[in-house]
Amino acid sequence: MSNVAIITGAGSGFGLGLTKKLLHLGWVVYGADISRDGLHEAASAGAIALKMDVTSDKQVAAGIAKVIKEQGQIDLMVANAGYGSFTSIEETSSEDVRKIFDVNVFGVERCIKAVLPQMRKQGSGRIIATTSVVAHVSLAGLGWYAATKHAVRAMTNALRQEVRGLGIFVSTVEPGTSKTGFGSVAFGKLESSREFAEYDGVMRGLDKWLGGLYRISPGPDKVIKKMLRAATAKHPRAHYPGSWDVVALKLAFYLLPRRVMDAFVLWLARH
Repeated sequence: MSNVAIITGAGSGFGLGLTKKLLHLGWVVYGADISRDGLHEAASAGAIALKMDVTSDKQVAAGIAKVIKEQGQIDLMVANAGYGSFTSIEETSSEDVRKIFDVNVFGVERCIKAVLPQMRKQGSGRIIATTSVVAHVSLAGLGWYAATKHAVRAMTNALRQEVRGLGIFVSTVEPGTSKTGFGSVAFGKLESSREFAEYDGVMRGLDKWLGGLYRISPGPDKVIKKMLRAATAKHPRAHYPGSWDVVALKLAFYLLPRRVMDAFVLWLARH
């Protein structure tokens, strides 16, 4: 019997890339997405399209129940759906803070809790969450987004320990800058949601240096390869850095004094 995977955010970027890789290996893949276009892309790749808004308890529960009814097993859940929204802490509305947590944190929670009963019953399974380099590093303009990824990393560290004895593996994949649709959404509010001129310098600097990195960054292939490794390795690692810049930034953050790291980030934002 083929392995069965559920991938959220399967209609674009990393999720669509992993969907294609697993299908090529003979997996049955349920490609979950919120948008009609995303569902069409997943289905066109050969996945079974699964309409799922990860902020909806009802849709997540119904989607997982459908997979169990049709396949009788779930071998892999990839909690990949998420988005970025970059601006200063003060200029992010409370509504927008709640929204990004609902997708990036509570969406992951809903999906994981929905598949764990079946995985515990099987005595096997694998869970992968897409986090980010900012699960380790928080930078000006990325505070609330980084907070969501810090939360997911902390949760998966605990979950990995809790379920290891049950035959369930838990990993995260940590992308850095990568050319997908993520960047256009993430940087979209740096102009439209600006309120206070006092933040103009650092926010414009962020758009220039980090936005510039996104615009010249390579495509998602390296991250997709790491996701595939996490999905198929006999003994998967806890965390998979997506590329060299993730490793470099993590090392800098953990080794440099905070005042040096802060000064470096603000220096980048001035140029």
